[in-house]
Amino acid sequence: MEIKLVPTLNNMGWMINTDQLDPYTEAFIAYALTASKPVLEVGAAFGVAAPRILQQGNAIIVNDLDHRHLDYLYKQTPTDLRDNLTLLPGSCVDEIHIEKHSLSAILCGRVFHFFDTETITLCLTRFASWLEPNGKIFIVADSIFHGMNENGLSQFLQRKTAGHPNPGRVSLSDNARLTTQPNKESILQAMPEYFNFIDIETMVRLFNEAGFLVEQASYFSAGYYYEVSLLDGREGVGLVGIKT
Repeated sequence: MEIKLVPTLNNMGWMINTDQLDPYTEAFIAYALTASKPVLEVGAAFGVAAPRILQQGNAIIVNDLDHRHLDYLYKQTPTDLRDNLTLLPGSCVDEIHIEKHSLSAILCGRVFHFFDTETITLCLTRFASWLEPNGKIFIVADSIFHGMNENGLSQFLQRKTAGHPNPGRVSLSDNARLTTQPNKESILQAMPEYFNFIDIETMVRLFNEAGFLVEQASYFSAGYYYEVSLLDGREGVGLVGIKT
C-alpha cells in the first residue's frame, strides 16, 4: 500500500490521509452520522474525519492548533457544504471553549502522545463537560509499541512499575532507531522534541478517573506509517469512552 502521510505546517508530525483511516476514526465517523447534537474533531490538522462527515451532509466542528490547517479545510470544502463546517482554532487544553453538554461525540486523533498525563487528564475533564450524557469520545494515539520506542520498552516497564507519571516519554532527538534513518533530519524537523507513548492500561485508568466508562480499547496496526514507526502490529492505541 502506498504511504500517504501529510506533513503538518506547525511541525507536529503528519496527518493520516483520509483514505487510510484507523478503526477508531472510522467508528467516530459512523457514530457522528447518527448523532443528535454536533460532533467535534480535535487536533484535526487539515481534517481527517471532517471531509467524510461533511460529504454525508452532516455538521461538524473542527479544531486545530494552527488556523492555517483549518483555512485549507474550508477552501477544500465544497461551497454547498460549508454551512455545516464550524472552524475552531486554538489549543484544546486551554484556549477553545464549548458550551457544556452540547456535543454528542468527540474525536481526538493522534494528539495525546504529544501530552503528559497531567495534560491528558485536563483535556478529558474539559471534554467530559462538553459532552451530553452518554456522549462518546474516540481517542487515537501512538502506542508504547510504536517502532521508535523499540529500544525503550524495558525502560518503559521499569518506569511504569516505579510509578513514573509519564513512563512513555522519550526524546526524539537522540532516539536510537530514528538516528539510523537516512532521512533523520527531515523527520526531526517535522516533529516536536518529545513524544509520550501510551499503553492501554494507562489510557483506561485516565479515562476512568475522568468519569468515562470505557466501551472499547485496543492496539491496532498502523501499516500506513513509515517503516521507522512500525514494530509488531500494535503501533496505534485506540479507545472509546462513554460519558457517565
